[in-house]
Amino acid sequence: MPIIPESFHAASDDLPWADNWAGDAGIKLKLLMADIEGGRYAIRMLFAPGLKVAPHKHSGEIHAFTFAGEWAYLEYPDSPSNRPGSYLFEPPGSTHTLKVADDVEGYTDVMFIMYGAMLHLGADGELLGVTDAESVLREYPQLLREQGKPVPEQMPVGGSMAYRAL
Repeated sequence: MPIIPESFHAASDDLPWADNWAGDAGIKLKLLMADIEGGRYAIRMLFAPGLKVAPHKHSGEIHAFTFAGEWAYLEYPDSPSNRPGSYLFEPPGSTHTLKVADDVEGYTDVMFIMYGAMLHLGADGELLGVTDAESVLREYPQLLREQGKPVPEQMPVGGSMAYRAL
């Protein structure tokens, strides 16, 4: 009989926010799941009003669920803004610049389920950096420790969703 992996539950409201994600004071992140072998991860992010994220490209598909605030992609002005209750699907290969509305009260709260890598691009389209399941799994607890915040004892990682302490 094959071994069926146990499911994983994360009370995401109880997980700590890593402030200053990617060195940006306007971004907070919490890691919900990282599957290194499967090349996917789930995160919740908070974005400050008016924030503009550097242009980036995704190697895999993205699913985004907006809980609070408002945001859009600058490259797609005819596309509706993402507001609470919105679901957004991004196909692999899409390149865009995320912009949070200037007049939003409080943070914009979005959950992303990302497949593959996020390629950070410079002004001329050059590759500046890469974010993927492995890098987020490494950087999230590191940043929490630097900020004196508790690191969750267990997170789901690996292709079989086995658990391990961070």
